[in-house]
Amino acid sequence: MITTDSALIGTTIHRVAKLIQRRIDEEVRDIGLTRLSWMAASQVGAASGLTIGELANQLEVGAASAGQLVDRMTREGWVERNNAPGDRRAVIVTLTPKAKAALSQLDPRQETLEQDILQDLSAEERAVLLSLLERILHRLSR
Repeated sequence: MITTDSALIGTTIHRVAKLIQRRIDEEVRDIGLTRLSWMAASQVGAASGLTIGELANQLEVGAASAGQLVDRMTREGWVERNNAPGDRRAVIVTLTPKAKAALSQLDPRQETLEQDILQDLSAEERAVLLSLLERILHRLSR
């Protein structure tokens, strides 16, 4: 049994994160993406010429996991793989028109989902929550 306040905070953060992940999974299921593939497609769309290694860093997963994700997304028609000019070992990932269309459908959903999740918080409370979470993230990232 967890009895300390610190452990309860960690448990609560974990439970909140899991519930948010579940909501995101439900939201993207009809498009055909997973939460991770949505995040990957968003990163690839935002950074032209992203390599698999760079994508792994952005997603905070290992290179092998990112490679497997890109393999699956390539098979499903979400991304294309191309050799990097000047470095045949590096692979650049680009979005397909299918992925671009899916992302344009998901953009408004993302905002709606965020509003729904945070609806009980005022604008000031949202700002405070974000600030606190960023401070924790910064501290843990050192």
